[in-house]
Amino acid sequence: MATSGRKTIKIDAPVMLIDGTPVWMDRNWVVDFFDWLGKTKLKVSGMKHMEQKLQLTFVTAKECTMFGLKYASRKK
Repeated sequence: MATSGRKTIKIDAPVMLIDGTPVWMDRNWVVDFFDWLGKTKLKVSGMKHMEQKLQLTFVTAKECTMFGLKYASRKK
């Protein structure tokens, strides 16, 4: 499988930045998301809160691609 070499991905998330502090608009979403992420056993090396987005950085580009595929199928 060919990867683009990118290790980061942005996903939609119910988060707002108020004075630089992330505020979750749905407290259950973040708990459910990280429970699901833990079950995938993918290694996340960083996370950044953005307006209505969550940017995840993975250890390898392959893990980033695998996350994208698993997350897309999870939402359906």
